[in-house]
Amino acid sequence: MSPRPQHSATEVASRRSAIVESALDQIALHGPEAVRMKDIAEAAKLSVGTLQYYFGSRESLLVHAFSTHSSSVVDAIAGLTQEQGTAWERLQSSLRAVPRIGDLQRRSQVWIELVAASPRNEYLRDSVDAIFDTWSAHFRALIAIGIDDGSFRPYADVDLIVDTLIAVIDGFDVGVAAGRSAAMSERIAASLELTAGRLLGVDDRAAAR
Repeated sequence: MSPRPQHSATEVASRRSAIVESALDQIALHGPEAVRMKDIAEAAKLSVGTLQYYFGSRESLLVHAFSTHSSSVVDAIAGLTQEQGTAWERLQSSLRAVPRIGDLQRRSQVWIELVAASPRNEYLRDSVDAIFDTWSAHFRALIAIGIDDGSFRPYADVDLIVDTLIAVIDGFDVGVAAGRSAAMSERIAASLELTAGRLLGVDDRAAAR
């Protein structure tokens, strides 16, 4: 049998990325249980043998795809941190960015599939926890700044407010994945701002600004 041709590190990274992106597309379209290596290979314009060479089994590839997705979301959340503006302006900026993290439709579909699969896989549970924990830390830090400078006057326990914001995000993810036309980016951001502003006691004039 002829030896497998050698590729540069850049080519290998490109191929692995194409495979992972194809796997995520298939997960979003069909759910992980129905994803076939053949379909991923065709979408990536590679052979099934190439997929097996880089990732081994189908299960290993799907776990890697889920993990890559969660890492990209965590990185995107971390990238929302900014130093300029009031606490409310910074929180508004983060909330408005929520529907713009990645492709909203695919992100929502993959997230729901990831959450559904996580009870059966400890590695995937860690991926889910990482996203929840990163959102939680991000919101909690901004709320603490607003409380310290007096611009936030919370109507509830901070942990409960943070949990509520995350629950609203997840609720819209379900709506987007289900194809509900009302779950549009502007509506998601407006709902999140309204929820946060009321729970944090933000003055209507400040909210309008």
